[in-house]
Amino acid sequence: MRLLIIDDKVELCDNLRRLFHENKCSLDIANDGETGVEMARKGAYSVIMLDIGMPGISGFKVLETLRLREITTPVLMLTAWDTLEDKVAAFNLGADDYLIKPFEFKELLVRVKALARRSVSLVDNMIIVGNVSINRRSFEVKMGGVPVKMSLREAKVLEVLFLRMGEYVSKEAILDILCGRYKNLESNNVEVYVHYIRKKFPKEHSGFAIETKQGVGYRLIEGTGGSDMGRGGQKHV
Repeated sequence: MRLLIIDDKVELCDNLRRLFHENKCSLDIANDGETGVEMARKGAYSVIMLDIGMPGISGFKVLETLRLREITTPVLMLTAWDTLEDKVAAFNLGADDYLIKPFEFKELLVRVKALARRSVSLVDNMIIVGNVSINRRSFEVKMGGVPVKMSLREAKVLEVLFLRMGEYVSKEAILDILCGRYKNLESNNVEVYVHYIRKKFPKEHSGFAIETKQGVGYRLIEGTGGSDMGRGGQKHV
């Protein structure tokens, strides 16, 4: 699981990187809002942790910018700002969770893992995996909020893999889904579509990878690895 924290507290960020590493999670760090927005745009993260009170661009502005750019990664506000008004403002701007400093690392880890489980979501005819979204009406595909040029057939194959993430899907099953629209497809057509999808969505940017199992089919997996909960319980400011 790959995470991003946007916080100007260098010592806190370094401590969290060590603790997340001990729990088999990768943590990238941005110590200002501008850098954080750029990293969130280019990278594929399971969860973004975001401070509010930073010099320059505030966490509220960072969150607003992420959502305006259609970056749908779950955001956990990690801040000392503890008023009801602050919480309401954050959730209205698109935050997914809110944790007040100081906090126990064990609680942070549980909340992050809960948010990461939302990495596959279906909202308003959108299906989202990692940093990639598919509009199931128009079949417009975006990565990091930026449109990716794809044929309708490629988008349909990607949709099938999204909907059955973690499961192997046979070529025959993919063909059955496509053949209502395309009557003359063969199994090697599916191989071509998967090849193009892999080229257009490198795992370091998309947040997923496509595995092939000979004689079985294809499956979509998180490209940044998994995680297991380990020890925790340390408090940080």
